[in-house]
Amino acid sequence: MLSPATTRALTRTVSHLVLAGDNPLAPPGRSAAAAAPSSRQAVSNPSPAQVPLSTWLASVGRETDVERGYQIKHVAGGAGHQLVSYRNYEGFDRIFALGRNEAGQLGVGFASQEGTRALVEGFEGDQVLAVRAGVQSSYILVRDGDSTRLYSMGNLARGRLGHATMTSSFNESESAAGEEPRLHLVPRATAVTLPPEIGPIKQIEAGFEHVLLLTESGDVYGTGCNTDGQIGLGDASGDVVGFTKIALPSEIVQEGGVARICAGADTSALVTESGRVWTWGNSEYAQALHDRKIDQILRPLAIDDSFVPPNRRLVDYRCGGSFALALDDRGSVYTAGFGALGLGASVLRSPRPRRVDALEGQGIERIRAGWGYAAAIRDAGPESAIFTWGLNSTHGRLGLGTLASSRRSFDPTKPPAVNMHVHVPEEVALPLRELGLDGTVAGRESVRWRLGEVELAMEGLWVGIEAEEDVD
Repeated sequence: MLSPATTRALTRTVSHLVLAGDNPLAPPGRSAAAAAPSSRQAVSNPSPAQVPLSTWLASVGRETDVERGYQIKHVAGGAGHQLVSYRNYEGFDRIFALGRNEAGQLGVGFASQEGTRALVEGFEGDQVLAVRAGVQSSYILVRDGDSTRLYSMGNLARGRLGHATMTSSFNESESAAGEEPRLHLVPRATAVTLPPEIGPIKQIEAGFEHVLLLTESGDVYGTGCNTDGQIGLGDASGDVVGFTKIALPSEIVQEGGVARICAGADTSALVTESGRVWTWGNSEYAQALHDRKIDQILRPLAIDDSFVPPNRRLVDYRCGGSFALALDDRGSVYTAGFGALGLGASVLRSPRPRRVDALEGQGIERIRAGWGYAAAIRDAGPESAIFTWGLNSTHGRLGLGTLASSRRSFDPTKPPAVNMHVHVPEEVALPLRELGLDGTVAGRESVRWRLGEVELAMEGLWVGIEAEEDVD
């Protein structure tokens, strides 16, 4: 469904959200082919299908936002749950949460054994800057005047939510009573008490059970599971409860400071302004790009970037569990580790980073890594494209469609037959015709579109598409 939001005179921006893979809100037993075209409520979407976000919003009482228009701003995908932040016609930011909620990770005020949907409760501020999701955890970064505020919700265990005082209080009371540790949930978005010196936050990234923050002053903080040294404090003795400053090597300052941080599974990284990548945490498959397997990297360690051609620099790093991607400033993508390397069926393991030749010349500007699969994105207006590869899901999270043989023997009660292992990047066929963005719909030739958020959740690929239309 369309959701127009006026941006300036004579034009309007329309937000679309499409999904490949598992739809957590679909009625059981329905495939994309069996679902009514208007509803798109199919469990399995092996090809990207439009998500009925407007219908979902109306079902939780936001009919006015649907009628007056909204724009999708951010999408986060975790282990079975998603967050979608949007700005309504009045300029207010809201967050729609859907999926699994057994630990209260949706932040809707309660936990439930069945999947659900609702608006996130408890956060305040002028603008949502980011949403992130991990395993049984969610995070919201908001701007409030000249400062920022961090909220989290979900499972309090392992310090992943950053609520140091709350976690310590529960642990102490249970220890004093001689009780076994119990599950403690935070089912509502709750402000995290941060160290007073932390200042405004520039970026937040979440792994499975750990979180990193980058401040405007260039400092990096971490909290959560540290069994592989992914917090970067020099040890792997246990969980870190509460955001703790990571001592960065002096060379990072000499390299211009931290440009961005990355967290994926149990691995962490940062990229400096000069294009140097530093990694730490788990690298048992060489996914930290150090040319060899290292079970635990306890402090930030600079990679050997000699695999990058001269006069180029790295601008991003992403970890998808047993493998990782790196992107340089000329659009080349490099992979290392085990699994979704994109180097062909004969190369499933490579401790040394290697260039993904299939993506050369494609103008890649963004990379993404999910658990076992990856994506590369070209941002070029109507020429934009998404390429995916790696381990597919039974619901088709790679978005590459079904096998030709399955189309001749379609059974709507069974999951679609998909290629479970895609070893070389393939372009995802976005549903442009269905959205009226391919120039074939009468009167829509003037529509211009671009890719928004691209999120690789554990069960599905979520893509935002922004279309700008001329208004008569």
